[in-house]
Amino acid sequence: MKGVDWYLNTVVKGGDEMSALLEERFAPTLRNSLYAEVIHEGMNGTKIILPPHGKLAVVHSCGGDHTKTDAREYAHSVVDRLVRAAEEIGAEPIAFANVIDASTSDKDAVLPYADALAERANHYKLVVPNGEFAVLGNRVTVSANISATMLSFVSREANLPWDSVTGFFKKNDVLYAVFDPEGKALYMNSDGNGTKPEFAERNGEYYDSRYDSLAMKLDDLIKLGASAHVVSDVVETNRELERVPAALYGAYINDESRFIHILQPEFVGNRIRSYKEGIFAFNMSGSAVSTIDEQRLQNPLKPRAGEYLIAISGKPNPRSNGITDKRAIMQELFGLEWHTTPEGRMFMPFLSAPSTVFYGAFSKLINNGLASSIYHMSGGAFKGKLAKPLANHGLYAEIHGLFPADWRELALAGARLTPAEIAYAKWPMGNEGFAATSRPDDAIALLREHGLQGRIVGQLQALNGMTGIRLMGIKSSSNEPVYYSGR
Repeated sequence: MKGVDWYLNTVVKGGDEMSALLEERFAPTLRNSLYAEVIHEGMNGTKIILPPHGKLAVVHSCGGDHTKTDAREYAHSVVDRLVRAAEEIGAEPIAFANVIDASTSDKDAVLPYADALAERANHYKLVVPNGEFAVLGNRVTVSANISATMLSFVSREANLPWDSVTGFFKKNDVLYAVFDPEGKALYMNSDGNGTKPEFAERNGEYYDSRYDSLAMKLDDLIKLGASAHVVSDVVETNRELERVPAALYGAYINDESRFIHILQPEFVGNRIRSYKEGIFAFNMSGSAVSTIDEQRLQNPLKPRAGEYLIAISGKPNPRSNGITDKRAIMQELFGLEWHTTPEGRMFMPFLSAPSTVFYGAFSKLINNGLASSIYHMSGGAFKGKLAKPLANHGLYAEIHGLFPADWRELALAGARLTPAEIAYAKWPMGNEGFAATSRPDDAIALLREHGLQGRIVGQLQALNGMTGIRLMGIKSSSNEPVYYSGR
């Protein structure tokens, strides 16, 4: 397994500290299965699962035993429950992805959970292809909670109670999705809604939270040109199921792209909390399972010098990144119950607005040859999600004429005198996505068909020693255009 060896020796050593530490824990599990492989020819270490011939893929999610207070015992219970649920339907568990939602970034508090997950994965000979980490602050009352998603295989002749039309079924309170990978490589990626659920808890409108979840995962996997089959989320709540809003559990088929979205309810007691005690609280984290065909694996998406960079904007929303700051600013400005004030009611429609899900439009851009690469502004915004990937390809762009930020986003940035270089590094600032293309007019026309605006904001260049992006007209605290090298 040359790809796995290469990955263990190279990619694991990169990345930020916590990502690197999680990779250290999980990467060795790639040796647990002959189905695991790492594609490194231009794919930057993409971990895939190769399905056995003639088998169906089964996906389900769960959390841990919320009564376990010891980190190791709690993490073990997550994997034990995943395996038990797979075996109950006669499926062979192969791999699981996970999200560790922590109250702190203290690695000494968090790594015991990761170590225990890896330990249990090795016990069952399972692969951990992706482990995500998020800090939710005081919304998590323990060191960490875990949401995990299992990928299993089952014979086509298995007596499963599933309907091939819907693709999902329920057994013993666990929701399962089933699909045929048709021999294509399987990819798993994980993410969650962060602290944005607080806005839904305040205004009592929960349905849109699923779109934030979908955007976080779908808009990441499409960057590889993958095709989604299942998005499976654990919805942790501090109330028993009969008191949970119906919009927060169940299984659904996306009308446009036909993937399945599972919302698996998980009562976690007082392990999570809302903005004050006694309020209903929920957290949504999970993983997507998609396929990548052989042609895409051999020809990964990548931007090229000379292509145009298009900025993309949908309905005003903050996506799901930088929300902790926005929550804190609103409380500083208008008090604990800010959503009940006249000013708070003016901000709430923007703050609670769901992220634009670009997956459908991005898929068509890629499949029609109208985009060589795509980007969405979450988890690092302009600095991490645009400058960095461009720099990885040795590219640079001077950006002009971005879409303007919503006045409420500008007001929140101004409330703390946030420098532009900080604001654009963590918030979308009215520009949720970007695409690199050699056919900008056709790309913009397709985006318009999906209710999105697009405009040319720059052209990619290959310059000696210059990478990333420079935001012309956006002045930093040093009165120079904001610049992110991506290095």
